[in-house]
Amino acid sequence: MKPSLRTAPGIVALLALTACIVNLSFDMKNSLALQSQTAGSVSQSVLFDLGKSQEVTDHKTQIKILDLDYADVTVSHVAGTAATVSGTLKLRTSLAPGATDIKVGDLGSLTLQVGTTKRLNGTPELDAFLLQQLHEQGTFYAVIDGTVDGAANVVLDVNLHASIGYDAGLF
Repeated sequence: MKPSLRTAPGIVALLALTACIVNLSFDMKNSLALQSQTAGSVSQSVLFDLGKSQEVTDHKTQIKILDLDYADVTVSHVAGTAATVSGTLKLRTSLAPGATDIKVGDLGSLTLQVGTTKRLNGTPELDAFLLQQLHEQGTFYAVIDGTVDGAANVVLDVNLHASIGYDAGLF
């Protein structure tokens, strides 16, 4: 039996529902402290655990896409004489020697004033990295390597704005 033209839109709608991917945005936030007694190099890392995100745990087995839309690095505490920090934000699977870094972006010369924010856009490489971490250990590190232009006791908030695409499996 061949479907009529009147039933075709209904069949198409049912097929669309059976393969429905739902997109959901969420944030992963953490803070890291950069400290230096003098001008020079600074490096700090902070652990992110995908399992602590309710959006991820609610849909973990159905997630097909995990994207880093963008990252915000915001100065939340400043003490010392440093006026700027320059450096790079990277994601890393572990802190073991030889672990590979995936670059998120350069901070430029970030002014050390509370509230100053640098936005770094996501990339397909970062998306693939996050999806891989979800399916493996579920954790990763955000690492900032750089320099300060004076003595510093600074806290930077790293907010990863991400989105998941999961199979709603309605039928």
